[in-house]
Formats: sequence, structure tokens, C-alpha cells
Amino acid sequence: LRRLLLKGPERHEQRPRSPNRANYFAEITSLKDSEEEFERNLHAEFVLALRTPSALTHFLKISGRYPLTGLGRLNTYAVFAETGRMILSSYGRVGMVLPTGIATDATTQFFFKNMVETKTLASLYDFENEEKLFINVHHSFRFCLWSGSGRRAPQQRINLAFRLRQVSQIAERRFVLTPADIIRLNPNTGTLPVFDYKRNADITIGIYRRVPVLWQESPDRNPWGLTLMQGVFNMASDSGLFRPSAAENETLQDMLDDGWEFDGNALVRNGERLLPLYEAKMLHHFDDRFGTYKGQTEAQANVGTVPRPTPEEKDDPAYSTISRYWVPEQAVEARLCPEEDLRARRILQWDHDWLLGWRDICRSSDTRTVISTALPRAAVGDKFLLALPQRDGALLQANLSSFVLDFCARQKISGTSLKYFIFKQLPVLPPSAYEVECPWDGDERLDDWVRARVLELTYTSYAMEPFARDHGDNGPPYRWDEERRFCLRAELDAAYFHLYGVARDDVEYIMDTFRAFRNVSPDLFARTKKAILEIYEAMAKAIADRTPYRSALTPSPGHGPRHPERRPDPSENDRG
Repeated sequence: LRRLLLKGPERHEQRPRSPNRANYFAEITSLKDSEEEFERNLHAEFVLALRTPSALTHFLKISGRYPLTGLGRLNTYAVFAETGRMILSSYGRVGMVLPTGIATDATTQFFFKNMVETKTLASLYDFENEEKLFINVHHSFRFCLWSGSGRRAPQQRINLAFRLRQVSQIAERRFVLTPADIIRLNPNTGTLPVFDYKRNADITIGIYRRVPVLWQESPDRNPWGLTLMQGVFNMASDSGLFRPSAAENETLQDMLDDGWEFDGNALVRNGERLLPLYEAKMLHHFDDRFGTYKGQTEAQANVGTVPRPTPEEKDDPAYSTISRYWVPEQAVEARLCPEEDLRARRILQWDHDWLLGWRDICRSSDTRTVISTALPRAAVGDKFLLALPQRDGALLQANLSSFVLDFCARQKISGTSLKYFIFKQLPVLPPSAYEVECPWDGDERLDDWVRARVLELTYTSYAMEPFARDHGDNGPPYRWDEERRFCLRAELDAAYFHLYGVARDDVEYIMDTFRAFRNVSPDLFARTKKAILEIYEAMAKAIADRTPYRSALTPSPGHGPRHPERRPDPSENDRG
């Protein structure tokens, strides 16, 4: 609109610029009845420019010409790919240079799954443009060499390679999958995983042969009884509900001066209650108090980070982190317990005083990719997605926090988001897998063994008391002990490597793939890897010898030090 408005004689270039798109639209619409021919022609050009993409979109979606790519958010490269298949001889071949999203994105899943199921995908070689194979394309852009076959020339083996930078690397990095392997890895979408190396593929396929996906859509298998939610509040469209109000330049101090008081990390006044809005950056594995806005510096705000509470602060069970915004309690309840969600055709009534979810924003090259945790019932931003289970949330949290699951997720993420379609297709043990004798400790059931460690890691504050009660713990919160927490997490990670059937050499290989962890915190990485391998080997010996594995922790997991049996007044928590 701005470009069109500034075309023409000099007098139009001097037109004052309006502050937003709606004003531009109103301004150019007013030209329709102008006395000047140039302005009427400008309006006609605008209408034509507006109509052309709308007409094209309508044709692509309604004509039936593109049944697999004329869906959802359209992109011309996908339409060209489907056209290539349509005009192909039954025995012919087609090849194109396309964005890698043709194989990995949710919007192209129907097209790609059809190619896999009909065995017409011949090869796909994924490239990063870091070495500027295409000079005028951004260095981070990913593209692929895609080839397919006609329907009477089925492909039993698919040649693949990922994250290449030169064509010469294809020969050394290429590996083969079958159509059945791809469907096993992504049964809902049929999209491709993103394997850097053949060994990654071999390990991941082996895991998927032993462990089912979290939620299979057809036939519908949702063993955890999950409800998935896009957070609770959109940080943009729901901002009118937030306090302090950014639109009115309100501050937290203004609210406190106006009579609002802290109750834990909620705000109360005259019977009104505002719940804190948790953002993804405030949460981490087994830690609902990972980040706080209290004491945030301008430098931290500029890069989107928040201060981290100290271990001493977290050892105070009454300590709560401070959010940036608060939301009326009734608005939170309306989202968590709506009368009816007609779009999903189901009724959601989440009646637990805790939530479970994961960070949306992540990359396969981050220190950790899947970052999941339980947190108190509160408002949640849209970059922390919710997975609300009808079965044991402690067991699911343990699985989602494991290194082995994280490794599998990294083979599927090619962008910066862990969306529902990826999350559903992660390999996750079903609840029935825990209803057995613990393989390395015959004196205990597996679910009790895992749950004891999760509770000690999660239940460190009064705010998480509802989570503890729902999972059978009626005592006071556990102390925040960094050393015990390290050992508890190492035991859980070693346990899940066993439960996923991963061999010892592959455990070491998987840990070494977390390069960002090793580079950012080399000492902690070395210690973590060593602890997990030692515990894994001790568990393997216990399984082979049919003798119980004994934790090195004293007291044993689930019996760690706790705080006194009391609930201090919320005002004791210094808010600053």
C-alpha cells in the first residue's frame, strides 16, 4: 500500500504517512472518487493488485487441480511440485530444487505422505546455503534436491542426505530408508525426519520399532488421554487482559500503590485475584522457578532473557518467581474449563491445580531441545504449549525430560519450533509400560521407582503441593539440593535409555550429539555423561545378575530431606 501511495507526481510523494495499515487502506480507498484521474487509476491498480492473489488462492484451493498442496497456507513451490507429479509419465522421473519444507513442514504433509505411501519418492538431498551455493539467497535458507518417480516405477528404497553444504558431500553422507521406515517414524504426517548421519537414523528407527508414538491419529491411539493446548493466552491478541497494562503505561509498582497485594505470586485486592502469566523462559526441566522478572536488567530485557533465582532462593519453599504480567483468575478458568470447544468437538474440564507442557521455541542445535515441566495452575503464554494428561503426569514428565527422547526430537526439527504435529509423533512409553516390575529392582514397581524421583525433583515449593497430592505424596516440599537433583536426573536418564532399549555404545554416542551442551558447559557435560553411563552400566549389571540396583543417594530417592510441615504466611516472601 505504501508503495502504491508514493507512486506518481511529486505531490503524492509528500503525502503524510499514516501510522498503521488500516489507515493506509482507508486512505487509498478514498481515492476511488477522486477528481484526479491519476488517483482513480491508482485505486484501480490497487484493487487489481488485491484481487490477483485472492483469485489465485481461490483457484488453487477450490478448483480440485491441487488436492494435496492446495490446502491451508499456500506456497507456490508446493504447487509446482504437485504439478510435476501430475504431468509425469507412469514410468518417468521428476526432479526439482525446492525448499526443504516440502519434506518436513506440516503444510505439505499430505503431499509428502502420499509420495511415501505410493512409493514414488526416489530421493531427497537437503542443503544449507552456508557456503552460498545460491549467492543471492540468505545463508540460513535450506533447500533440497527432490526427485520422484511415476506410479508404475515404485521405489523400495529412498536415498536421503541432510544438512549438506556441497554437492560433493552427497556420496559420503547419503543413507537409505524404506517407505515403511518413514511411516513408522511419522505415522500421522508421513514427513521426513532430519538425520545428520546414518547412525542417527539407525538408532532412531530402532527406538521407534520398540516404542510407540505419543499420539497416533489413525487409528486414534492416545494412551495418555492427552489434551493439547496452544498455551492459554496469546501474548499479542490477549494483551488487553494483562496487568500491568502496557497500553496505559501501568507498572507493577502502580498496582501495588493502588492496593494490590501479593498472595504467593498472585495479586489480590478486594476479592479480585490475578494469576501470574508464566512465559516459556521462566520454566525448565523439573523447575517451575527457573526464571523471574524480578531484578531484570535492561540488557537482559533487550535480548529476551530473565534473571535466574539462586539455589538458596529455591530452597525456600515459599519463594515464588515474579512474572511480567498477571491475568484475571476468571479469564484463566474460562480457558482451562470452557463450556465446550466446538472446533475440537470435545469438552475440556481440567480440574487439577497444576499444568504440564513444553517450550515451543527451540532448535535441534540448542543445549536441550525438548524442555518440558509441570507448573502451578496459572496463566500461560502461547510459547509454552500444554499437554494435559488424564493419566499419571509425573511419569509423562519424566519421559519428556529424558535425553533419549530429546535425541529423537532433534531428528525431526528443522526449524525453531516444536509444534503439535512433531510432538505427537515423538516416541513416548505408554502408561502400560510402567505397570510392571522394575527391570533393575525387582522389589519395586517401575511406576513407583520413576514417580519417587520425579516428585523429589518437582515438589520443592508450596505452589507444587497440588501436583504432589495428586501423585500420592502427602508430605511437605523437598529441599532444593543441587547434588541430589543431579543424581536423581542422571538415574532417570539412565533408566530411560534402558527402557528405550538403547545399547551402551549408542548411549555414549547420543550424549556426544549434544554438542551445544558440551561447548557451553564442558565440565557439567562431562560430569553428566559420566554419571549417566556409570548408572546405566550398574543397571545393566543388575538386570543381568537379577540383583537390585541400589542408588548412591542417602537417603534413597523419594525419601530426601524435606522442609518442616508448615505453610508460612505469603507476606514472608520478600517481593522487593
